[in-house]
Amino acid sequence: MITGYNTDVKHDGRVFHVQTEDKGANNPVLETLVYVSGGQIIASKQYSYAKLVKNGKCDEKEVTELLESQHRQVMRWIKAGKFDEAGPPPFGSTIVSDRTFDEVVLEFIKSQAGSEPIEIAPSSEVKPVAGAELQLRLLVKSAVSGAPAGGAMVTLLMRAKGAKPEKIFGATAGADGVASGSVPIPAAAKGGFLMVEARHGAQVATMEFRVS
Repeated sequence: MITGYNTDVKHDGRVFHVQTEDKGANNPVLETLVYVSGGQIIASKQYSYAKLVKNGKCDEKEVTELLESQHRQVMRWIKAGKFDEAGPPPFGSTIVSDRTFDEVVLEFIKSQAGSEPIEIAPSSEVKPVAGAELQLRLLVKSAVSGAPAGGAMVTLLMRAKGAKPEKIFGATAGADGVASGSVPIPAAAKGGFLMVEARHGAQVATMEFRVS
């Protein structure tokens, strides 16, 4: 089973939560749910990757790429107004004006600063082991353009069984969007979860990994 993604997307004064997860090789479906405040599900998207499953196994890299692509697609739908209460705006409605093209582009860039949905991309597979050091290197980037989210705040929380989440690491991503460090995993965390949170402006992205 591939680790899923959870991202908050702010659009037109509303906050949408996008959750994408892999149901596993026994139920080869990628499911994305879109929530609004109050926990109401307003949309869902499912994709079957049964054709990739052979002898009960599949290529995790291929499934991960499909999962990431589906997650980004739904976020783009939100930004395009697909789930607006009044429905999506007509094409070109936001750029028809007497301003020059350069002025329109400049205003758009300014309005998007720190507001694009972000995602976390580990440079390698993350396998936290209780009582061991975890060498971590994470890229925080725009989920739409792929541009690095320089200055993003990255926090790691440990959620052991029956305990409240505890912060064990914090760092600021460089201009390249990368945050890295050596993180000691508490011995008592076995069977719990390592929670990774990235914040950039009003945007938040999270990932979870089980501790072995």
